[in-house]
Amino acid sequence: MRKLLLAVVEVRTLTNRISPARRLTVTRQSKGPLVFTPPGSSVRVLLAITVIAGFALTQETRADWYSGDPYQSQTGWPQYTENLSNANQVYALTYDNVTWNPGAGGGVVDRVGGHFHSFNAISGSVIDTARFEIRTGMSHGVGGTLVTSGTGSVTTAATGFLQGGAAVWEVSVDVPNFTLPAGNYWFGLAIGTTSQDPNDIGWFVASTSGANGIGGPLGDDLSIYYQSVGAFIAWNYTESAIANPTLTGFDPSYFIQEVPEPSTLIMAGMATLLLTCRRSRR
Repeated sequence: MRKLLLAVVEVRTLTNRISPARRLTVTRQSKGPLVFTPPGSSVRVLLAITVIAGFALTQETRADWYSGDPYQSQTGWPQYTENLSNANQVYALTYDNVTWNPGAGGGVVDRVGGHFHSFNAISGSVIDTARFEIRTGMSHGVGGTLVTSGTGSVTTAATGFLQGGAAVWEVSVDVPNFTLPAGNYWFGLAIGTTSQDPNDIGWFVASTSGANGIGGPLGDDLSIYYQSVGAFIAWNYTESAIANPTLTGFDPSYFIQEVPEPSTLIMAGMATLLLTCRRSRR
């Protein structure tokens, strides 16, 4: 919010330096919305507002909770992930503990995601299915209580991260909005590929030590792994550190994102409107 206020001040300062005849004018009709009337020479104002609004948007935190960047070395215990997309109906995911503090978005979550890699040289663009879970009361051998779960539209993007020499991909899931009250939770995300045999790929969640994380806990080596193959449960909510007492670095790299704060949306809308006005005069 502070960045947005500074942006407004910069816009006002810029417009005050332009003669009244060249300023952007705003009028209100007797009935109806505000009407923006940009004079032909107010291009600098339009561009300035657009650039500042764009800057404000890009400066928004990418997530309201982020467990951290993947580290470069090979993780001691690669944690497999699969969202029921192969013939064996494997469901596998790693849960990380989350302390959730709602922000300007009021705790309304609209996107979740994480970082994943394969030991095979394959593009993450083939990832096309995902399912998240949020639970409470989990511990070693205990699944706790399911708070909410769901699926959504999946998008992927290459990153500059490598883990154990494998390229790391960011997977983002646009989920139906839901409200998550403040509290302590466990978050897990399973991904999959339906266009190819998942047994030929093998996706693993990238591990993190908490670098550049947002919120917490970060880098506490507290994660829980679950895997089922059909009706057979291979790993029944197994705490990673208990299964591997001599290893560290088990936290999965995940994020949870709130809806944008209203002021950010207003800035973006204003920039779009001003650009539309400018184009209509050409």
